[in-house]
Amino acid sequence: MDEQTLNLLRKLKILLVEDDAFLGATLLEALKPYAGKVVLETDGKAALERFFADDFNVVVTDINLPKISGLSLARQIKEVGKNVPIIFITAFDSGHNVEAAIDIGAEAFLHKPFSLERLYGALLMALGKVDGGQMSLGRGYFYDAEAKELFKGEAVVHLTKTEAALLEILVANAGSVVSFESLERNVWRYKQATPDAMRMYVNKLRSKTYHELIVNVQGYGYKLEIPSCEDR
Repeated sequence: MDEQTLNLLRKLKILLVEDDAFLGATLLEALKPYAGKVVLETDGKAALERFFADDFNVVVTDINLPKISGLSLARQIKEVGKNVPIIFITAFDSGHNVEAAIDIGAEAFLHKPFSLERLYGALLMALGKVDGGQMSLGRGYFYDAEAKELFKGEAVVHLTKTEAALLEILVANAGSVVSFESLERNVWRYKQATPDAMRMYVNKLRSKTYHELIVNVQGYGYKLEIPSCEDR
């Protein structure tokens, strides 16, 4: 992901909640150069107090936290700030926790271990909701993360339910490869999807945008490749 794209994150004021000292410090250092503000807390209670005492427009939190869980933290934040994007960090978690996070309105999930590109992609998607605007996909296409709609200029591009779900996960992982297994899990909801079926829907999205936007990583998955500013 290029530097110009990452600099779009300047509008984000991030509350980062992670009780693993090493991971928390790593994420803090990775976000500091790009985000407008980043504060790290290590337990849910302290994070909730900091959220209400300070000014944040996005929360990145582990689900399993001391004192107050990430799920409880997110619920209380959503009660007063329904439009605050919540990005959950999870290890291998129970289906119950994942379903609860979806019900709360999770913006994205970062499954440990995850790449920094995955984190940046999730934050770029959250930016559309924070900014009240749209994320540029290049060549006149924009993605509205809140409405989950694709635009060409000011016109809405019609997507089927499967196409919309596929685009959503690719945007959330912009710049990183999304594996076939992850696509099957998040788009087809554990129903079997053959490589040919995935390829068909990817090609449908390409036909409604442009071919170079979605890159095939042979034998592994697909990646949304947003062009740098000078190539748009």
